[in-house]
Parts: sequence; structure tokens; C-alpha cells
Amino acid sequence: MRKSLFIISLVLILFLSLFVSSYANLSIYFLDVEQGDASIIISSTGEVALIDSGPKRDLIFNHLRNLKVGHIDLIIVSHAHADHITGMDEIIAKYQPRAFVDPGIAHTSKTYERMIDALKEYNINYYEGTSRKINLGPMTFTILPPADPLITNSELNNNSIVVRLDYNNFSCLYTGDIEKERESDLYERASNLLDVDILKVPHHGSRSSSTPLFIKAVSPHIGIISCGEGNSYGHPHTETLALLENLGIQIFRTDINGTIIIQTDGIKYSIQTEKDVPRAPPLSIKEPKQDDLSVYKYAASKKSKVFHYIDCVHAKKITPENLVLFKTREEAIASGRSPCKTCSP
Repeated sequence: MRKSLFIISLVLILFLSLFVSSYANLSIYFLDVEQGDASIIISSTGEVALIDSGPKRDLIFNHLRNLKVGHIDLIIVSHAHADHITGMDEIIAKYQPRAFVDPGIAHTSKTYERMIDALKEYNINYYEGTSRKINLGPMTFTILPPADPLITNSELNNNSIVVRLDYNNFSCLYTGDIEKERESDLYERASNLLDVDILKVPHHGSRSSSTPLFIKAVSPHIGIISCGEGNSYGHPHTETLALLENLGIQIFRTDINGTIIIQTDGIKYSIQTEKDVPRAPPLSIKEPKQDDLSVYKYAASKKSKVFHYIDCVHAKKITPENLVLFKTREEAIASGRSPCKTCSP
């Protein structure tokens, strides 16, 4: 995929709703909602999409008001955790979107139940997050295929909707809170859809996500991490930051930069941030270089459900384009594979 050219600039934005660009036809806002996720996409032709709503009702409504959002055409909910859907029932009631998409996995929380009740009360067109393309004005939202069967480990997180946004030659990948098991599934089943310009880094930059194979497959120029300052989870984790830095991916974080705005004409794009802050110094901890395979102990073929020790006779026969590497036995098993009967890893 042809990578978009990009210009990086950091500016202090006092009034986000008044910001304009001479070439921007699409504006993407990764909103500062503290420890949660929320993003608004606004087309110059008038279409509006919302992906998640964050953890606090007042925060998301302040953003909607500041951006003068008068309607929402499409809502996508990555999953049912409260840090992604708080206030969603009131958003549905006020904006009554033309379409609503979520993974179709129920949750017992009152926040989730209120959201579902609002969908029913206002007769909103509901679609489960199976493989599908949604055309909204000049934008295309591609829902990547869900795991089949669903992943039971960390079920809500790992079965988050993963959606790719395309606008001409520009692309962005929203990953919800997926973890390594789902990343491995996507790498095997939808690798042709992963290569994008902008990545919303999975699960607030947690070490449970952002495996090297997945991040290298996505190969973004920019990684956006949505997290809250001083959050109790320690997000983003040092391991994730080190990997992104080592791969040359520029990192923007809502806890440091505030709301992050990407504007694009579909060919080039610019990035602005709410807070004009100096970039943090590089981390001293680095992931291994891309060609350093010594940290990987296990190998498998994309076409096989068996994994091997990396020096197994069968592993050595795997062609480079089909090679999948794992650092730990647990990671290999989590990919759905069984141990080789020859080398017994």
C-alpha cells in the first residue's frame, strides 16, 4: 500500500471547533477522554462518525459541543467496557444515528444495558460487527473479520471490533482493546487489511497487546495512544513504547498531547495536538532489532496449526513469506496451534 506523505506540527489549540486547514477534507479527532477511547471523524461533505465515547458522560458531551456536532450518521462501539461506552445511551437519544455497530457480545453492566435500551427505544438500525464495508460519504469503514470462534480469554477486549477507515489513499486502523491473541488471529486472517498510515494503538498501550508481528504488519507512520494521565494501569507500558520507538513509529498520547487532530485530503495529512509539549526523550529500553531472531524460540507456518522449536527440521522448511515467530510457548498456543510431535516444544 502506498504510504501517505505527512507533515508533523505541534500547535496549541484553544478552540478545536475553529481549527481549519487549507487542504483538509477529513478531520479525525482522537479525543482526550482520560483513561478511555473516543474518536470523532468529520467529513467536509457533512458526514459524522463516532467510535466509542470514553469513560465520562460530561467529557464526551463537552467535545461534541465544542466541535459543534449537530448530527451523527454512524456509531461504532468497539466493545462494552465502560471506558468505551459511557454516555452512549444519551448520545443515541440526542443524535439518533442512521446506523450503529457493535460486536454483539452482551455485558451485564448498567451502562451497557442503558445503551441497548436506547437503541431499542429510538429504533436505531443495528448491525453486528461481522465482516462488512460501510460507505459513508467519501469514507469507507471496513469491519475486519471477527475471531471465529470468539476468543474466550479476556473476551470483551479480545473480541473488540477492529475497523479500518479509508479516505482516498489515507488509512487509519482502530483496534479497540484487542490483545495478543486477537492480533495473532488478525495477522493470519486479515493481513492484507492491516497496513495503514495511522494506528490507534491497542488497549491504551498495554503490554498485553502490540506484539512485534502485529505492529510490523500494520507498519504505521503514527501511533496514537489514548490513555489518562497517571492512570492506575500504568498505561502505556514501557515495552509498548520501546517497540514503537524501535520501529520508527512516531507516538502521540492523549495523556501528554491532549486531543490529537489529523486532517487529510486523502493524499497528505497533518497532525496537530491540543497541547504544545516537548517530545519525551527516547526510552533507554529497546526491543531487539527487526533482524535479531534470537529472542524467538518457536516458529510456525501461516498455513499450519502446528508450532515448532525454531531449530526444528520442520521449522527450517517454512518459507519466509509463511513464517510466524513466537517468543514464548504460551504465545504459540494462544495462536490456536498445537505442539509439533517431532520436536515436542
